Amino acid sequence: MSIESVVASGLCMQCGTCAGICPQEAVTMNWTLRGGTLPSVDARRCTKCGACREVCPAAGLDLSLHAWWRDPATPNTQDFLGPWRQLYFGWANDPAVRQAGASGGLATALLHGAFTEGIIDAAICTHLQPHRPLVAEPLVTRTTQEVSDCRGSKYTMVAVNTALRTAADQPGRYALVGLPCHMQGLRLAQRRSPLLRQRIVLALGIFCGWSCLPQATAVAARRAGMDPGALTSLTYRGPGWPGGMDLVGRDGTRRFLPYPDYFDRFTNAYTPPRCTLCPDALAEMADVSVGDAWLERFADSAGVSDVIVRTERGQRLVERVAPAHLCLTEALPQEILDSQRETFRLKRSVFRGR
Repeated sequence: MSIESVVASGLCMQCGTCAGICPQEAVTMNWTLRGGTLPSVDARRCTKCGACREVCPAAGLDLSLHAWWRDPATPNTQDFLGPWRQLYFGWANDPAVRQAGASGGLATALLHGAFTEGIIDAAICTHLQPHRPLVAEPLVTRTTQEVSDCRGSKYTMVAVNTALRTAADQPGRYALVGLPCHMQGLRLAQRRSPLLRQRIVLALGIFCGWSCLPQATAVAARRAGMDPGALTSLTYRGPGWPGGMDLVGRDGTRRFLPYPDYFDRFTNAYTPPRCTLCPDALAEMADVSVGDAWLERFADSAGVSDVIVRTERGQRLVERVAPAHLCLTEALPQEILDSQRETFRLKRSVFRGR
C-alpha cells in the first residue's frame, strides 16, 4: 500500500518524509493553494516496497516513556513538555538577529553558532520561493547568511523532509529545522536509515499549535487589499515581537498586518485535519525545541523564546554555542507551561488520548 491511501484519508501531515526517502524516487510533492503540498506516486516507478508508509507519521507514533526515539540519558519527562534535560528562556546575543527573528532569533542564533563552531556543514531550513512567496519549500543552507535569509516563522505547509534525500546523497553533517510533524517523520526515517542517523546531527524543533494551508495567507492578503498572486515579498513575523505579516505587491504596494490580526482570524479556518489530531505541540522528538515565550513579563521585549533541551546532543550544542551566540536564563517547568497555556488549551483534548 502506498502513501496515496494516507492522502485519501485526509491524514497526510505534508511533512515530505515519504518523498525524501523513497528508494525509487516515485513520490513527488505537489503544491496547490487550496490543498497545500501533497504527495503523489508515479505508478511506473513504485515497487510497493512500503518504505513511504514505514516513515509516515500520520498513523501515529510511540510517545511512551520507553519509546525507541527517546534519549535514555534524559532525566526528566513531564506531561505536555515531554522529555527534557534543561529549560531556558533565551534570545540571540546579536541585536539584529533578535530583532529580525520571530521570537528573539533563537533558532537562527543556534544555527549560526553550530556553523561557526564547526558542528554542522549544512542546515535544512525553510524559505519562500522568491517569485512565488505563497510557496514555502526546504532549502539546504551552507552559510550563516543563507540561514539568516530563512529566518522567521512561515505559517503555511512545507514539506521540509523532502530534503532528507539531499542529506542521504551528499555527505556532510546536517541540522534539520522543522515543526513537530517534521521531527516525527525524521525520527521514523532515521529508524529505517543508519545513514540519516549519522548525517542529521541536530534536530531543531519549532513549537506548533497548528499549521495552515496556503489559502490562509491568500485570504489575509485579500483582506488587506492585496492580490495574493501578485505578491513579490512576504514575511509572517517581525520586525520585533510579536511583529506581523509584511506584504509587498508587484506594483510596490505594501501592507502590514499585526500578528494577532491575521493569525487569529484566518488560520483556524484553513488548518489541515491531521493538525487538529496532533498531540505534540512542543516538538518532543527534537534535540532542542524552541518557540515564543508568551508571558506578560516579556511583552515589551524584542522577543524571547522558550528553549527545551531534550537530548545529550542538544545539551552539548547549547553549552558550546551559548556564550558567543545566545543569552539564556534558566526556566522552571511551570514557567514553560505557563508560557504555552493557550497552546495547551487547544491541544488538551488530543493530548489526553496519549
